[in-house]
Amino acid sequence: MADVGRSLAVIGKSTVAAGLGLFLFAASAMAAPDWKLMDLRTKLAALSTTLGTDEASRDVPVRDLVAGLDGNVLRHRRESTTAYSEPDAPATIGWTDSRFAVAALSQVYGGQNNLAVFQASSGNGTDAIHIDSGVVTLRQLRGQMTNRYVGRDIDTGADLLRIPLIIGEKATLRLTPGETLMLSRRDGAFIVSFGRIEAYGAEISATAEPSEANKDFSPFIASVGSGSVHLSGATLKYLGFGNTEKFSGLSIVAYPTMRPANRTVIENTRFEDMVTLALVGVTDAELHDNRFFDMRRNPLLLSHAPHSIVAGNLFSGSSPTNAIRVSNGSGGTEVTGNIILEGSRAGMLISSGSDNVSVTGNLIWRRNGGGVKLLDVTCGRVERNVILDDKQKGVEVRNSRDAFVHANKIIGNKNAGVWVSGQTKGEVTYITDNLLRENGSGLTTAAGAAIALKGNDLSNQFPRLLDGDVTQQFRSIIADLRGQTPILLDAGGASPTDILAPTECAL
Repeated sequence: MADVGRSLAVIGKSTVAAGLGLFLFAASAMAAPDWKLMDLRTKLAALSTTLGTDEASRDVPVRDLVAGLDGNVLRHRRESTTAYSEPDAPATIGWTDSRFAVAALSQVYGGQNNLAVFQASSGNGTDAIHIDSGVVTLRQLRGQMTNRYVGRDIDTGADLLRIPLIIGEKATLRLTPGETLMLSRRDGAFIVSFGRIEAYGAEISATAEPSEANKDFSPFIASVGSGSVHLSGATLKYLGFGNTEKFSGLSIVAYPTMRPANRTVIENTRFEDMVTLALVGVTDAELHDNRFFDMRRNPLLLSHAPHSIVAGNLFSGSSPTNAIRVSNGSGGTEVTGNIILEGSRAGMLISSGSDNVSVTGNLIWRRNGGGVKLLDVTCGRVERNVILDDKQKGVEVRNSRDAFVHANKIIGNKNAGVWVSGQTKGEVTYITDNLLRENGSGLTTAAGAAIALKGNDLSNQFPRLLDGDVTQQFRSIIADLRGQTPILLDAGGASPTDILAPTECAL
């Protein structure tokens, strides 16, 4: 019994000594400020304030807004791909029943919120302008429609659509630089396209006055089935309502049996006070250098949208949930060089079978939630990101196979720098070459299975190195704060390893 007592005393002294060492180290680290980190925080706070108070700044291209953040975000120069579709024949304009277009959207999302659409447009019955073929312009619409259907907004002089507009499979709606199309909320206007929407340097927005028949309704744009969208240097504001993606503001929805004739590209475009930009069932979409402000739900949603590129976009202002959501089998998607400032929940959620997604070179700052979350995915890669000052976890890996968290700077997050939980027995999560400092803990696990560790710098990680299942393994970390020796760590202990990346993933 005396031997047991002596052993416990030795362990207690070791633990106290380790804790004292960490305390002294933390005090030393705090005495020497990191000027580069302080400068980055100052720049991010200034950028956030400017975007929130200076209306003109929201029209500035992302590359200019983030010019001072070099070294903290991965930027690839992408050239504009604006090109008008062919052929370029004048449109054939007629009439149709708006219920057919809404029914097509309901094939994916059911009938929720449909009644609000029909109530808001009840002044025109179910009539809608139909573009059967060719290219329709605002000038052509203005010339062929009476003021009851297409008029002028008194305050702005913009073209005002007062009735639903349906773009046929062989038709294109084209807006050119400097043009503004306003959709009348009071009259229940909206756009549904089975063809192509092109808006280069133009604006589409909703008027403010609500419909007397349904005050919840707000105009929306939906590209359906064979439809595609190309926006460049455009502005979309105040669009969308309801609880589904179909009326979310701009929704691009493809069917397995009706594929788009053209690729969807959205670049250098400003989205503001909309519900969501939603891409559902769309393949190979590209969204780059866009700006999202004060969105009413998650700003960008990819669902069943594999092999997309989400690059160099900026998210700022209030939003109640994830800035970027890659979900429901949107595998092979590349999420790179995006800047996410504030907002709620995790900045990026990669979930529900969206396998082989790379999250690379992004900057996520001061979220009310966390930075990046991998949930129910395989071969998720989180590499070379800066994840700074979030109120929850920096990177969260939950119920995900072969996750690879590599070379990130994860700093100042209130919860764990890296959190691993809900893993199956025998599963390995790979955490290598990250800088972890000033987080609530460096690494936390809850049913975290095994963690492969190497090259992680925890020399300024305080107050805790480890938390959760692996707390008792802190000696393995404190003896090697820069991770020079590769180890496989679990709740039972640490052992050497030479496998530091998932062998079944294309890294």
